[in-house]
Order: sequence, then structure tokens, then C-alpha cells
Amino acid sequence: MISKKKNEEIIMEWKNKLMKHFKKKKVGLVLGSGGAKGLSHIGVIKFLEELDVKIDFIAGASIGALIGGAYASGLSIKEIEDIALETDLTSTAKLFSPGFGKSGLVTGSKVQEFLTSKLGNKNIEDLKIPFTAVATDIITGQEIHFNKGDLVEAIRASISIPIVFQPVIRNNIVLVDGGLVNPVPINVVREMGADHIIAVNILSSKNNPDPKPDKKFNNKIDLDKPLEIIPVLQRKIEDLIIDHKWIRNFIKQKEKQDLPGMKKIFNQSVQIAQEKLIELSIELYKPDVLIEPEVGNISIFDFYKAEEIIEIGYESAKAISKEK
Repeated sequence: MISKKKNEEIIMEWKNKLMKHFKKKKVGLVLGSGGAKGLSHIGVIKFLEELDVKIDFIAGASIGALIGGAYASGLSIKEIEDIALETDLTSTAKLFSPGFGKSGLVTGSKVQEFLTSKLGNKNIEDLKIPFTAVATDIITGQEIHFNKGDLVEAIRASISIPIVFQPVIRNNIVLVDGGLVNPVPINVVREMGADHIIAVNILSSKNNPDPKPDKKFNNKIDLDKPLEIIPVLQRKIEDLIIDHKWIRNFIKQKEKQDLPGMKKIFNQSVQIAQEKLIELSIELYKPDVLIEPEVGNISIFDFYKAEEIIEIGYESAKAISKEK
């Protein structure tokens, strides 16, 4: 455990380095996608504030758009942290209560109401810090940048995990999670005018543990344990994907062999694709500071573990400062 005095020494040393490095430069902050893992962004921003780093631009995808948008809107990092810490099992389950619509298991209306209650009705172009949220046109695969218009709608589009959330439709464009096409949008903040970039990647392959064996869930929900709805939703998603009897029979035969299940293969495929996109983005756009919180053991739905995840983000940022 680092003493308070030692911590203050680390912060002061890093402040001096940053003053030389970032003097008269515009600083861009990039916050990546990854569900509840992204609560670590709060810890990173807390540490940056302790270093007196002035953020001039913010770009985010998915949870990065949510945290970044809230911060850009004028909410203090303490206020954002308090909101996260108030989230328990029951409130998480309520936000993800199923609507079982045509294009998603969760309508997203409760999430939108929650965001509006915290952020109000603000337009992106009026925010204190210039901000861009990244979403995906699910029809064309095009990357969509929200840098003006309704903030809550932009965040809602950027966090819309396909199949889980119903998409957002804007100007006849069907919008889903921005992490599909640009999980860590370094290029976006560069285009906004940043001279120096701090990027936070919460999907680093080095922080992801080996996948665990599939667990079997039944479809009964214990009302005293509301978060149990999450594995049931996962089961429903599988049922939607694996809809034909002959496919089910095929899978049963294959499961008798020593092969990974379809769910594991699907999850790993998405994870690998995102990791490769991130690696390419980092190679092409080369952020000045790259922070990769060790959140590999955190599920995308673990919002009730906010205190632990925020601390991981803070410590990860501090660790980077020691290396520089």
C-alpha cells in the first residue's frame, strides 16, 4: 500500500513532467468501449485531475461515450463517481429490464430516462468540453460521429449493444454500439484538433484471462436476486441466434466432442475482432499516453462493482505515470 506522502510525491513528479510535455498543447482524451469495464475511465480521469491535466477534447465509444459525455457536459468527476457508486444489483437489473422487441431484448427506454435525469436536455455543441460520440450504422457498417445535437440520444446510440439493446433510429439511419467499428476512437480526437492524446483501452488482450468453460443457466429468475436476469438475457440471445432445430441438433453433436460451445466461439470472435481493431488504431494513430486498466475479470454487466473498477482505473493511470 502506497503511503499518502509517497502518492503525493508521485503526483508532483508527474505534474512537473506533464507541464513540460503538454505546455501550450491541446490535450485529447479517448475513452474506449467495454461495458462496465469502462467505469475504470472514472478512476483515470480522477488521477488526471490530480495532475491538473486540462482536457481540451473528448471522444468516446459505448461506455466511453457515456462517461466522456457526462464529464464534457459539466458534471464533476466526483458527481459521476457518486452516480456509479449508487448502482447496485437491483438498479442494474431495472436498467436492463427486457422489452423483447423486434430488434433488441432491451428497449433502452429506462436507460434513456436515467441518462436524461442525470444529464438533462443538452446539445453536444453547447458542452463545456468539445465532445464526439461514436456509433455504428448497422446497415452500412459506417462509423457515425455525433459532434452536435442531443447528447443523450448520441450516448444512447453509442451504447446500443446489438441484440441486447434496440437500435436508435436517427434520420433513417439505424445506429448501434460504436465499439463495433472503432472501440478506441483515437483518430476522432486527433481530427478534433488534439496535439497530445491520452487513450484508455479497456479491452486489451493482455488483460483478458483465458475464457472459462460455459456455465449452464436455467430460465427461472429468483426475484430476490434481480441480477439473475442477466444470464437469462444471455440465454435468450443464444436462443435467437440458434433458432433452427437442425442447428441445435448439430451443436449437441459437436458438444459431445472436445470443442468450445457456440456461445464461447461467438464471444471470442467479437473479442478478437475488437482487439485487432484497437491494435491497428494504436499503431496508426499512436497516442502519446496509453492506459490499459486491468479489467479482464470484469463482466460488461458488472456495474454494481463500481468501487473496485474505478480503483483499477486510478491505479492503472498512476502506474503509467511511474513508467514515463
